[in-house]
Formats: sequence, structure tokens, C-alpha cells
Amino acid sequence: DLYQANCTFFDALGRDEDAYLAARAIQFFLPGIPQVYYVGLLVGTNDMPLLARTGVGRDINRKYYTQANIRAELRRPVVQRLFALVRLRNEHPAFGGAFELLAGTDHGLSLRWVNGEHVIRLDVDLRSRRYAIEDGRRWRRTALSRQHRWRPAEAGAGFGNRLHNTDA
Repeated sequence: DLYQANCTFFDALGRDEDAYLAARAIQFFLPGIPQVYYVGLLVGTNDMPLLARTGVGRDINRKYYTQANIRAELRRPVVQRLFALVRLRNEHPAFGGAFELLAGTDHGLSLRWVNGEHVIRLDVDLRSRRYAIEDGRRWRRTALSRQHRWRPAEAGAGFGNRLHNTDA
């Protein structure tokens, strides 16, 4: 247990959904192949009863899910938003190109990928724990809400795929 964080990522961020998704967005926008443990994929919390039963520190992050638990977790909006980020990372062609760390503010981070005409950018405000994803030949900012999902842009809109607010 000495070399492990005995805490779920979600609990480490105070169970703040916006902070969690911003942190995952940063992870997905960095070079390399992102890895998300199954508890993190389901935005799981510390399993205190399991820890109390076993006394093994890492069990706090080793929740046992039944099929019914998994179905319920998959319906949670925060999990659906995380899955949208996973799909974005797996499907957007810009991630096959060149990575750029852009100049940011004292409390901001801007990451961009460019692959020919395909461009995608992540801007994160680390103070507010908010982020925005822009993509396309022309930049289009999207304010993220709990109802976002990844989908192709409308035909003729002049943009590539983008994170889309289903409330709009």
C-alpha cells in the first residue's frame, strides 16, 4: 500500500463532477494511450465497507459491481459525459496528428492536436474546474453542461465533429 493512492480519483477530487471530467479531459488530451480503471470509468467512490472488511488499503478502490449496479451506474449523467470523452478520444482524427501545448494563463491550460485539416483543442480553467472543447476548421466554443454527448455536426454546418449540448 506504500506506493498506491488509497482513494478513488473521484473522491480525491472531492466528488466534484466538473473537476473529475476536467481532469479526465486533460488525461485524454495528453499524448499516449489513456488508461482508466473500471472504478474510474464508472466514476466510483471509495468503498469504505470493503476496506473495513478486508483491512487492505487498496480495496477502497476495488468495488465489486453486480450487473444491476453496472446498469444503474451507466445511466448516471456524469458517466455518460465521461463516455462521451472516451468516444471523442477514440474517434476524432486529430488525435492521430501532432500534439501542442499552447500558452495559457496562470490558472489555465490549453492543449491542441492537429492532423491535417482536423484540429481539436481543450481549454481548462483550473480555478473554476471548467473546460471547453473546440474543433473544426473554424473554432467553435461549446459551453459544457451535464447533457453533452459526442455526435457528428449537422450537414453543411462547416464544422467537424464536436461535443454537442443536447439541451440546445
